[in-house]
Amino acid sequence: MAGSVLRGRWLRLRDRAVAASGDALATAVAVAIAWALARWLAGHERPMFAVVTCVICLAPGLANHGRQALAMLMGVFTGIAVGELSLLVPIGHDYAPAVLRLSVVTFLAITGGALWGQGPVTAIQSGVSALMVLTMGPVAAGPERLIDVGIGTAVGLMFSQILMTPDPERSLEKSARSLLAELAQGMALAARAVEAANLRDARAAAHRLSAARGQLVALDGGIALARDNARWSLRGWRAGPRLAVMADRYDRHAVRIYAQAMILGDELYHALRDEPGRAPPDMVRLLDHVAQCLADPDHAPRIDRAAAARMIAELDPGAVHWHAVGQQAVALITAGRELLALPAQNH
Repeated sequence: MAGSVLRGRWLRLRDRAVAASGDALATAVAVAIAWALARWLAGHERPMFAVVTCVICLAPGLANHGRQALAMLMGVFTGIAVGELSLLVPIGHDYAPAVLRLSVVTFLAITGGALWGQGPVTAIQSGVSALMVLTMGPVAAGPERLIDVGIGTAVGLMFSQILMTPDPERSLEKSARSLLAELAQGMALAARAVEAANLRDARAAAHRLSAARGQLVALDGGIALARDNARWSLRGWRAGPRLAVMADRYDRHAVRIYAQAMILGDELYHALRDEPGRAPPDMVRLLDHVAQCLADPDHAPRIDRAAAARMIAELDPGAVHWHAVGQQAVALITAGRELLALPAQNH
């Protein structure tokens, strides 16, 4: 038991490390380039802000590196402007007015950063930049920091927009296929449940189909990310119209397919429980075929949809749950191809 728990934790740590390694490597290279450029172009002895900017722009786990870079630049510019303007107000060196200015400048800088509408990083960087101007002085934290941040942002954009831009279309298709593969496993379990007339297997199939909700949520997040990339990445701009059509199609069909699979799993359990022995003889074959169509929509074997519809029509009218199982199964035969917009087959 302890060994399996440790192995599970090790695998999770390994997966996290693998997922972060690409962005970490890009960040490490970008830091070196930004440091060298800031020293060569701006003559800064220790261009800390340039390298910190690269880390903020290219860190693992960000939804969009390009958007992060531009949002940070907006925040730094806003904060420095607010901080510099506040220094034009003479308040002397008394403790109370200095603290009051610190609070007022923080409020104005964060509010001004939020007006850009680019997420938390803009407001955070705006507030931090304004405070640095007040505490470190306008020379060290003002124009010098803005130059360093500009260099770091340029390097970050070079990596995020040219060298490591993700392909939003491929990411969307991968998420859609993951959803179909999860549903296919549930359908295979459903076929085994019918074959064995086993309620426990039917419950397991329904649970497996329900577990595909995680893949559906991931696909929904991918759709939002793809639409964001269409505005904030070069590859997204080039694929703009196609990407919009693709995202809309996945948005329409994915939830419907998941709902159909959930209905099938629920009806199958009630069919085996309340209508035992009344399953049509070809139901196992039909469910197996649905599993194949979802697992590999590109090369799914053909089936006579008309024959499947006749099989359902010939069922005992009282077997309402088996009717529902068959109807959802027939509807799911071409669901994967519709989701991926593959050419229709003459089934």
